[in-house]
Amino acid sequence: MTVRPVAAQIARTGATAIAIGLVFSSVYAIGRPDMAGRILALGAITGICIAIVIAILETIFRRVTHALGQRARVFAKSVMFIAGGTTGWIAGMLLGSQLLGVGTTPAILLRGDGLIMLTLVAGIAVAVGLAFYAYELLQRRLEHTIEQLKEAEWAEKELALARSIQTRLLPPAEIEGDGFTISARNLAASFVAGDFYDIVRLDDGSVVIVVADVAGKGVGASLIMASVKAVLPFVAREGAQRAMSMLNEKLVHELGRREFVALVYARLQPHDGALEVLNAGFPEPYVVRHDSVRALTSDGERLPLGIRAGVTYEPLHTTLARGERLVFVSDGIPEAPMGGEPIGYERIAELLRGATTVDAFLDAVRAHVEPTLADDWTAVMVHRV
Repeated sequence: MTVRPVAAQIARTGATAIAIGLVFSSVYAIGRPDMAGRILALGAITGICIAIVIAILETIFRRVTHALGQRARVFAKSVMFIAGGTTGWIAGMLLGSQLLGVGTTPAILLRGDGLIMLTLVAGIAVAVGLAFYAYELLQRRLEHTIEQLKEAEWAEKELALARSIQTRLLPPAEIEGDGFTISARNLAASFVAGDFYDIVRLDDGSVVIVVADVAGKGVGASLIMASVKAVLPFVAREGAQRAMSMLNEKLVHELGRREFVALVYARLQPHDGALEVLNAGFPEPYVVRHDSVRALTSDGERLPLGIRAGVTYEPLHTTLARGERLVFVSDGIPEAPMGGEPIGYERIAELLRGATTVDAFLDAVRAHVEPTLADDWTAVMVHRV
């Protein structure tokens, strides 16, 4: 037992105990005006003794009571308050009578009015003690709640910082080159997105456009995204088919079960419109010209990256004519809920017919679906000019 816990407990309950002692003693002081001062002083001394005894008992049995359940702890506290109240009352009355010459003896305290007073003191000690205990519980819960709020605020700031860093890792939302323009939008359902896109310009003048969707959302998906994006500029120079194989082998060794990356890889020659597309489980990109929309369906294996080693992805070769737009959309857009059902790929194709910009397309989608994003949205529009 240390002095500090006892002193702290006395400080919390001492004033109340003294007040109760003064109230009780004032009843006797009315009938004995000649001894009123000494009786009141006796009450104050008795209150101090009650506070000291209860504080000592609580400090001695602190570890025991903390190990108990809530109901058992309340019962144990009640027993300590009864024991502390009665013991403190007797000790205070005896000590005070010796100091003040009131003339109280143990026999007087344990019979007649003394016994009644002792019983009242025990009951009041329980009531007041439990009130203090309830206040301490509320105080601890309040402190715990405040601490949780601080942690939540800190976590929110950290996630906001993570989203800011992730956004800076992505290419600019608007890119212009010789014979092409690219507009891209990346909207996160959570603070950080699992969707991402990247644009890599190669030495031969061609442009690689990669759009991907990491399984899941949040921080874990964003870390996988960062890992893939970090190697893209290097593997893109190995050729489209070789790049896909290298990415797949890397992810097979890095990802765990139920983790994968759906990714579409396109290589465009802006001067003649030659287009090569490889698709690993990503929604089919669209070619839009005026009011016609056609999906680019790749042949062969479509398994997302990271699931199985040794997968060979077959390229689709086509041409993007001048004035045509190549549009990539992550599955969060066609799967966005509209009246309880996904908006669907057919409706997405219809909305693309009337949209000449990526913002106009996304605005059209928002007009049909629920306002809250259930999944990340990524849309990339490549316009050959």
